[in-house]
Amino acid sequence: MEKLAIQGDLDKAHEEAIRATAGLQDQNPDWAWKFRLLDAAILVREGKGKEVISLLSGDLPTHLAISDIALERILLQARVYASLGQDHEARVALNKADTLLNSLKASSDLNRSPLISRILNSWGFVDIQRGNLGHAEEMFRQSLDFARKQNDTYQQTVTLLNLGWLALQRERFDEALDWSDDASKTAQSINARSILEKAQGNVAWADYMLGNFEQALAGFGKAEQEAVSIGEAHDRMLWLENMGLSLYRLGHLTDAETNYSNSLHIADTVQDAEIQAAAHIALAELFLQLNNLDLSIEHTEKALSIARASGRTSDAMDATFLKGLIAERQQKPADSVSILMNLNKDPAIKPSLQWQVEGALANLYAEANNSAMADSWYRSSITTFETQRKTITKEESKLPFSTHADQLYDDYIRFLVNHNKTDEALQWLDLGRARTLEEGLGVASPDFNLAIKKSLDVRGTARRLHGTILVYTLAAQESYLWAVNSSGTHFFKLPPQEEIDAHVKKYQRAILGSRDPLTDAYVDGMALYRILVEPAASLIPKGSPVFIIPDGSISTLNFETLLAPGGGIHYWIEDATITNVSSLKLLDSFHPERHAHNQKELLLIGNPVSPDQKFPDLPNASAEVSNVARHFPSTEESVIVQKQALPSAYADSSPGEYSLIHFVAHGTSSSASPLDSAIVLTRNPANPDSFKLYARDVIQHPLHADLVAISACYGSGSRIYGGEGLVGLSWAFLRAGSHYVIGSLWEVSDSAAPEIMDHMYGEIAGGRRPDAALRDAKLAMLHTQNVFRKPLYWATFQLYGGA
Repeated sequence: MEKLAIQGDLDKAHEEAIRATAGLQDQNPDWAWKFRLLDAAILVREGKGKEVISLLSGDLPTHLAISDIALERILLQARVYASLGQDHEARVALNKADTLLNSLKASSDLNRSPLISRILNSWGFVDIQRGNLGHAEEMFRQSLDFARKQNDTYQQTVTLLNLGWLALQRERFDEALDWSDDASKTAQSINARSILEKAQGNVAWADYMLGNFEQALAGFGKAEQEAVSIGEAHDRMLWLENMGLSLYRLGHLTDAETNYSNSLHIADTVQDAEIQAAAHIALAELFLQLNNLDLSIEHTEKALSIARASGRTSDAMDATFLKGLIAERQQKPADSVSILMNLNKDPAIKPSLQWQVEGALANLYAEANNSAMADSWYRSSITTFETQRKTITKEESKLPFSTHADQLYDDYIRFLVNHNKTDEALQWLDLGRARTLEEGLGVASPDFNLAIKKSLDVRGTARRLHGTILVYTLAAQESYLWAVNSSGTHFFKLPPQEEIDAHVKKYQRAILGSRDPLTDAYVDGMALYRILVEPAASLIPKGSPVFIIPDGSISTLNFETLLAPGGGIHYWIEDATITNVSSLKLLDSFHPERHAHNQKELLLIGNPVSPDQKFPDLPNASAEVSNVARHFPSTEESVIVQKQALPSAYADSSPGEYSLIHFVAHGTSSSASPLDSAIVLTRNPANPDSFKLYARDVIQHPLHADLVAISACYGSGSRIYGGEGLVGLSWAFLRAGSHYVIGSLWEVSDSAAPEIMDHMYGEIAGGRRPDAALRDAKLAMLHTQNVFRKPLYWATFQLYGGA
C-alpha cells in the first residue's frame, strides 16, 4: 500500500488501506491504526480533509493513548483543521500534541520510533500553515536527519520537498531550487510520482517569484497534468491557480480568469481554505486591473474573511494590500494611506509585498504633491527590493528577478523628471541597470546604500571617450533620453513605449524580409531616427563615437540601420561609430584602447562536424576560418576545427590567455533560459549529448580578451530582462571579462560573414580598434552594388562594450 502511495496511485492505495484496517481491527488494533494513519495521509494529499477528520475520530486503544501513533494522529488532525480554516481546533490539537510529545520523551525513547520522521514532518507542515516558519524549518531538518539515520528514502524525499516549499515561503529562492532539485532526484530513484509532481510545481513557483513567468507557466502546466494523472486534487487546484498567476503576469487576462475560476470552483467543492483565499485574491487583483471595482471588492472581502478565519496571515496581508489599492481607486487617499501604513508596520510582511506597499505609498504621496514623503517612500521601496535581491546568489536567478523592480524604478524616475531633477533621475536609472553584469565584473558597489551616495561623473566619462552617450528608458506614459557629451547632460522626452515598439517591430520585419530601406525610403527607419536620435543630433559630431545604453525593444535594434537625413537619406552608420553598453557604471570603467598584449593573439574555434540535421555543415565556414587565421602569425594563434572543435576545447585552450577569440559555428538562443544559449560545436564521441558550449559555461572562465566575435546566429540573445538588457551569449562573454563582444541579432549569412570578418581582422591586425574595424568592414559591404549592401547581411553583427 505504501508503495502505491509513493508511486502516486492514491485511489488504489486508499482501497488497500481500508481493507487492511478492517481486517486487522480485531486481531491487531496497533497495526489497524497504523494503516488508518496511512490512509489519512493519502486522503490529506487528495484534499479530502473532512474525510480525514471522520476517519481519525474514533477512540484509540488505551495502551496507545501515549504513543507515537497517537501523536501522529493529532498532528494529522491539526494539519487538516488548519487547511479547513478551523483555526481554534488546530490550536487545540497542537496543544495536545505538545503535551503528548513531552510525555513520550519522558516515558520512552521516541528517537527510535519509525514514525518520528513522519511526525516531525507533520508538525512542520502545520507550522507552515500557521506562519511559524522558523519552527517549521527546525522540524523539517530534524525529520531529514532521522530519515537519513533510518535509511528511509521516502521520508527523506518528503522532507526535502517540504524544505523546498518552506524556502519558498521565506522567499529564499535559490535555496528553494536546491531543495526541490534534491527532492526531485531522490523521488526519481524510488519512482515517487507524487513527490516529483510537487517538486515540479515548487520549481515553477520559484521561477514565478524570480520573474520567469513563461518558464513558470510551463512548469505549472506539467505539474497540473501530473496531479490529474495521480489524483492529487489539492495540488491540481494549486497549480491551476498558479498557472493563472503566470498568465496574468504575461498579460493573458482572460485565460488567467478562467484558471482562477476553475481553481476556485474545485476549492469551494472541497472547502480548501488555502486555495479559496488565493483564488479570491488573484481574481480581486485581476478585476482591479480591469477597473471592475465591485467585483474586486467582493473577492477581496471574501479572501480576507477566509484568510482571517483560517489564520492564514500571508493571504490576509495580500488581501489587505488590495484593499488599500481599491481605496486609492475610490478616491479615498487617506483611507488608502492608513491601510498601507499599518500593513507596512506589520513585522510579518514579506519583502515581495513590502516593496509593493512602499511603492504604492510613494505614488499616493506623489499624487498628493507631498514630494518629500513621496521621495522617501520611493527610495524605501527600491532599497527593500535591492536588499532582498542580495539574498539571491545564482546568476541565472538574479537576471529575471531584476524585472520585479522595473515599475519601482520607472515610477521614481518619472517622479524625479516631473520635479525637474533629470540629472538625479539619470543616476537612479543607472543604479537599476546591469546590476548582475556589474556585480560579476566587480564594478557594482556591494552595498546599495553606498551606491546611492556615489555620483557618477558622466560628463567626464563622455569627455574621456571623446564621444556622446545616449541613455534611453521606455515607459508606458512617456519615454526619456539623456544625451551626455563633454559639454554636459541634456534631457529629452520621447513618445510612449507602445509607439516606439511598433516602429521597431515593423522596421525589423522589413530588414529581416531583405528589404532595402534606402531604396524604399522606409518610413519606420526614418521615424526611429527622428524619435531616438534627432533630438540629440546637434550634440553628436559627425564620425564620432556614440555609446548607446538601450532599454526594452530598442535593445534588439541596430542603430546603425536608422535612416538619417542630410546629404540624402543614409544609414546612420555613415555618421557614427556605435557601441552598445549596458550601464553608465560599466562605461565609466570602459577603455576602448587596446589592452596590454596577451600571451597569445588568436583563439579560433569553428567549422565543426555537424552534430545532427538541425545544424548542417556551414559551406563557407572553412573559408571564414582561413580568412581570419591568415591575418596573424601561426605561432600566436590556436585554430581548432572539425573533430577537435569540441565544447571542452574552449576551456582546455585557456581562453584567458588570448587577445582575440573567434567562433565560426551555428548558435542557439534560449528565451526561456538565456544562459542555455549556446555555440553548436562537434559532438563528443564519449558523450553524445555534449556538442554545445553554453553561456552558463562561458561565464565560468575569466577572460582578458580585447574582442570575442561570435559568428553564429542569435549570438546577442533573444531575452530582454528589465534592467539587465539583452541576455545571451554576448552577455556571457562580457560577464567573463571580454572588452568587446560581437554578437548577432538574427541569423548570420554564411556567405556574407567571411567577407565581413576578413575585412575586420585585417584592420585589427593593422592596429585599429574593434569598433572602427567592424564599422569599416560593414561600410565596405554597404557600398557594394550586390545583395550584401542590404542591412540583413551586415547589420546582424552588433558591437557590445564591457568594462
